[in-house]
Amino acid sequence: MHSETPVRFKAVVTNISIVDTYWGEKVVKVDLTEERETPSTVIMPAEQSELAREIAPMISQIFRAIPLFGASGRARLPRLSLYLTEEEWEKLSERPTIGDLMEVEIGKGHVGLRKA
Repeated sequence: MHSETPVRFKAVVTNISIVDTYWGEKVVKVDLTEERETPSTVIMPAEQSELAREIAPMISQIFRAIPLFGASGRARLPRLSLYLTEEEWEKLSERPTIGDLMEVEIGKGHVGLRKA
């Protein structure tokens, strides 16, 4: 039987933008992402060919050069995008801002979002 314990994770507000809908109205989009460690350098077993040992450092450099992975060894994983009408956005007593750490909770019949 499935557990009824809610799923919780923390994510950072990384983008707040205004988006046009198909119906011509504007909505506020709030993106939350989670930073995770990227894989470290490629490790090759000793029995690998000489060619594989020569290529491994180049592959590591390529991964560090890709903006998604970056030199910091961390990558952002999109976790949640929230769309609010302008009216809903204006009703919020405390609006999220970029950089806020939020806790997301998903449980039986509900989704919750609050500052962590």
